[in-house]
Amino acid sequence: MRTLLFVCPHGAGKSRMAAAFFARVAPPGWEATSAGLDPGPELSPTAARLLAETDAAPHLDTAPPRSVASVPSTSRIVGIDCSPPGMTERWDLGNQAFDTAMREEIRAQAETLAANLGES
Repeated sequence: MRTLLFVCPHGAGKSRMAAAFFARVAPPGWEATSAGLDPGPELSPTAARLLAETDAAPHLDTAPPRSVASVPSTSRIVGIDCSPPGMTERWDLGNQAFDTAMREEIRAQAETLAANLGES
């Protein structure tokens, strides 16, 4: 199994949504997890609310955020509005308000990445 790590500044919102959306459509042999450069104390309630409105809700990791260093082996690292060590791809979101527009941008990016990985 190959692991895709999504990283955002605090590991509490954007990376969590990306991991959940990716997990919903992950190609065979791939799984997703998330982390933060400076992990926050808990999952963002806004991220939980935004995902509750989608079919990715069952894939949301509700554990406390973790650091990049605490995630064991990864195959790819996606930085979302940040540049973690070992990053293989960076997403600079156009929508900076933590709302449905950001959620949909993250969903689209995660689904495109899953489709591209499924083709390779």
